[in-house]
Amino acid sequence: MRKRPNPDSELNIRRIDTRVRARKQTHGFQVHFLRGNIAVTRMFSDSVYGGKEAARRAARSFKRKAMGGFAKRRVRARRTR
Repeated sequence: MRKRPNPDSELNIRRIDTRVRARKQTHGFQVHFLRGNIAVTRMFSDSVYGGKEAARRAARSFKRKAMGGFAKRRVRARRTR
C-alpha cells in the first residue's frame, strides 16, 4: 500500500512531522532535489524559523535560489519498440 503524502508537502519540499510519542520531535520542511549526480538537501525547522509558515517561506526561497544555479532538468523521451 502506498503511503499517503502529507498535504503540506509540495514539489521538492517535504513536510516532516514525527509522531507525537517519539522520543525526539522533528517538525519542519525539507528541500530535496537532484541535478545530474548532485543531490541538494536542506532542512528548515519550525522552531528555528519561528513557526510553520516562516519555515515554509524559507524553504521556498532556498529552493528558488538553489534551483536557479543549476541548468534545467532535461527529460528524455522514452523509446518505444
